[in-house]
Amino acid sequence: MAHLPARFGRIPSMRSQDTGLSPAWIARKVVAYDELQSVAGSLWWLQSDPDHGGVRRVMCSELTGKAFAVTPSDFSVGSQLHAYGGGSFAVVEGGVWCVGDDGSLFRQSLGRAPDRIVPVRGSEHFGDLAPGPNGSVFTVRGDSAADEIVAVSPVGDVQVLVRSSEFLSCPRLAEDTLAYLEWNRDQMPWDSCHLLLAGIRSGRPGAGRVVAGSSSESVVQPSWGPDGSLYFMSDRTGWWNLYRLRDDMVTAVLPTDADCAPAPWEAGYQSYGFASDGTVVLTVLDGFSTELVTVGPAGGRRRLGPNLTSVKPYIAVDDNRLAVIGSTPSSAPGPWSLDLTAHADAPAVPMVTGSESAPPWTPIPPSIDTARSGDSRVYFLLHRPAGTVAPAPLVVRAHPGPTDDVPLRLDWTTQYFVSHGFAVAEVLYRGSTGRGRTFRQVLHGHWGEYDVDDCAAVAEHLRSTGVAVPGAMFISGASAGGYTALQAASHSGPFAGATATSAIIDPAQWELSVPEFQRPHAAVLRGPAGAVVPDRIRCPVLVIHGTADTITSAKEAMQFAQNLAALGDGHDSLLLDDGDHYLSAPAAREQALRAELAFYHRLMNHPKA
Repeated sequence: MAHLPARFGRIPSMRSQDTGLSPAWIARKVVAYDELQSVAGSLWWLQSDPDHGGVRRVMCSELTGKAFAVTPSDFSVGSQLHAYGGGSFAVVEGGVWCVGDDGSLFRQSLGRAPDRIVPVRGSEHFGDLAPGPNGSVFTVRGDSAADEIVAVSPVGDVQVLVRSSEFLSCPRLAEDTLAYLEWNRDQMPWDSCHLLLAGIRSGRPGAGRVVAGSSSESVVQPSWGPDGSLYFMSDRTGWWNLYRLRDDMVTAVLPTDADCAPAPWEAGYQSYGFASDGTVVLTVLDGFSTELVTVGPAGGRRRLGPNLTSVKPYIAVDDNRLAVIGSTPSSAPGPWSLDLTAHADAPAVPMVTGSESAPPWTPIPPSIDTARSGDSRVYFLLHRPAGTVAPAPLVVRAHPGPTDDVPLRLDWTTQYFVSHGFAVAEVLYRGSTGRGRTFRQVLHGHWGEYDVDDCAAVAEHLRSTGVAVPGAMFISGASAGGYTALQAASHSGPFAGATATSAIIDPAQWELSVPEFQRPHAAVLRGPAGAVVPDRIRCPVLVIHGTADTITSAKEAMQFAQNLAALGDGHDSLLLDDGDHYLSAPAAREQALRAELAFYHRLMNHPKA
C-alpha cells in the first residue's frame, strides 16, 4: 500500500475545561472474555487485556477462585477460520489444543510450552475445535476451495472425516455418530444452514444425511445432550428456538416468539447447557437484553440471574453451577456464576479474576425508548448525562454488522461521551438481530436506506422532545455502521457531523475484497444507496482507519478522506499505524476517542453557517 499521511487537516486538543473520562483510561478498560466452557469442575475461557499487550490467553479457574493463565503471555491464541474465527481452543485430558496466531494447530500439556502439532498450509485456517476421544481433537480446516472436518491425534495424525466444497462447522461426536453443520458458499449461515449426521464406524466416516435445515431455515449450535438426544437451534418459526432430535422426532424445548441465539459470526457459540438433572439452561434475547431461562425435565420454566442484562453466547454448566460471561448497565462483561438450586430471584455473582481500583465514573443505566420511522417504530438505548434535564449534544451510534444487536451492558466508549456531556443513542435499526428472521432480513437490498432512516428518526425524535441540542447532533459508526454514518452524512438531515471508523465506502468493491465467508452478506445487503460519493456529503466527516485492517480497506478509506479534504468544509481523517479493524490496541483506541471528541467540539464551537 502506498504511504499515506497520518492525517489531513488538524484536530484540536480537547478543551481544558472538559473534566470527563480520559481517553487513555478508557482505552485500557477494554478486556475481552470469550469462549467460556466448563470442563471437569473448572472454567476455561479466552481473555485478552491491555496489561498483556492484547495477547489472547487461555485462562482457567475453579468455579470460585482466582484465575490463572494456561498459555504463555507471549503466545496468542485465536482462529481466523471463516474470517471471524472462534472455537480457538479445546480442553482434553492432560492438556489443551489451540490455534496459534500463525494459524497452526498446537497442543499444550499442562505446565509445559505449546507444541506445534499440525503446521498451517498455504491459505488454510483451523478453528471450531472440539474435544475428541483419547486426547484427540476435532477441528474444521478450511481454505478458499473447501472445508474439512478432521480428527487430529496427540502425535499429529490427521484423519479427514468430512470434506465439502461448502462451509462446515460445529463437529460434535457422540459414540459413533458425528453431527455437523453445512451451508452453501453463496449463503450466510444465519439465512440458510443444514444439520447433518454421519456414522463413524471403525474410524471411517459414512455419508452425511440432513436432519434439519433448509434454504429458508437456519440451524445453529448443535450439541449432544446428556440424554443422548441431539439439540440444536433453528429459526424454522422465524425465531431461533431450541429443539431436540430423538428417534428421528423433532420437538421444541422452549417455543417462544424470541431469538434464543445470536447470528453465528464466530464458531464456538453455545447458548444453552445442561444441568445434572436434565434441566436445560438457555438464553432468550430481545435485541437489547438477554435473559437466562431454565426448562426442567417436566417442562417447568424459571428465570435465573435477573440482575444480568446481557450474556454472551457461552453457557457453561457443571453439575448445578452455571457460569456465564455477563454484564449489567453498571458492569462491563466478565465471568459470573449462579447456583441453579438457589431461589428464583437469586442474583448472579461476579467471579473475582483480579483486583482493580474503583472507576472514576458512576454509569447511569440507559432507558429503552422508541421513535417513529416511516410506518414502523425503531427502538434505541438512550444514555443521558447525569444531573441535567436540559438538552445535550447528541451522538447517535450505528452498530456494526449490520447483523448485530445493541446489548444492554456497560460500554466504556459510550460512557466516555456521556462523561463529556453528550447524550448517546444506540439504535436497533432494521436489519439488527434479536428480533427474529423477518426483522433481520428486512435490510436486504436496502442497506444505506432503512438503517439511515431509523438513525435519523431517532435524532429527530430526541430533538423534538428536548433531549438533543439542534445543530449539535452527530452520527458515529464502525465497519458496516461506518457505511451507515457516511450514507447519513450524504443526505440533508439532522446530523451536523459524522464519524466513520473502519468504514465500508463502496459495497460493490467491498463485496469483491471481503473475506469469502462474508461475500454473500455483502451481496444480499447491497441496494440502490451504492457507494458513498464525496461530492454528495452534506456535513463534515471524520474518517478513522487502521493500516492493518483486513476486513475493510484503509487505502480506499484514506483516498475517500483525501477527496473529501480537497473539497474543504471541515472534513478530517486519522490513519492509525498497525491499527486493526477493531482498533484493538489501547494506543489506537485512545487516539480514535480523542480525535472523535475533538471533532465534535470543533463543530460545536465553529458550526457551519
